[in-house]
Amino acid sequence: MRGYPVRWFNESMLLEKHLDTPRLTLKNLREEDVKANYLKWLVDDEVNRFLEVRFEKNQSLEKIRGFVKSINESKNDLLLGLFEKQGGCHIGNIRLGPFVKEHARSPIGYLIGEKLYWRKGYATEAIQRVVRYGFESLGLEKVTAGCYENNLGSSKALEKAGFSLEARMPQSVIFENQRIASLMFGIDRLL
Repeated sequence: MRGYPVRWFNESMLLEKHLDTPRLTLKNLREEDVKANYLKWLVDDEVNRFLEVRFEKNQSLEKIRGFVKSINESKNDLLLGLFEKQGGCHIGNIRLGPFVKEHARSPIGYLIGEKLYWRKGYATEAIQRVVRYGFESLGLEKVTAGCYENNLGSSKALEKAGFSLEARMPQSVIFENQRIASLMFGIDRLL
C-alpha cells in the first residue's frame, strides 16, 4: 500500500499560488470577494436549479461570507473563485472537499454563476485544473462528483474533464416535485 501525503490535515488549505487555465485564474475565495453578484447567483432560480443551496431561502452577504470564512479556516476543504483572466470577473466557484484522508478521495463541486459564461467550457477547464492539483499536490487518488440525471450541462462538463459515470441512483432526489435519479461520476489518478 502506498503512503499518501496528508497535507490537507496538517496545513491550511489556502493556496500559496493561484492556479491558471487558458481563460481562468483560480484563487482562494476571500470574504471580500463575496459581493452582490454572488448573492444574486444563490437566489436566482435558474442558476441554483440543480444545487442543494436552493433549499436555503434566507441567503445574505453576511451568511455567504461566513461560509467562505469557515471553509478557508478548514484543513479539509479547498474553495476557489473562478476569475476570468481578461477582465477579472468572478464567474463562479469550485470546491474540493471535504477530503477523506483514509481513502485519498474527495468530492468536487462547482458553480458557474454568471450566465454569460454558461455552455462555453469554463466548468470543464476549472474541473480539470483542480483535479490535477488534487492528484499532483495533495496526493488524492480519486475525485468524485454527483449531479441530477437531468443536469446535462454538469454531466457533459464532467465527462469532458475525464470523469466516468460510476453509478446511477434511481429516485434518490426530488426535483420539481418528481423523484429522479442522481448520477455519481469519478476519476482515478493514474498510478
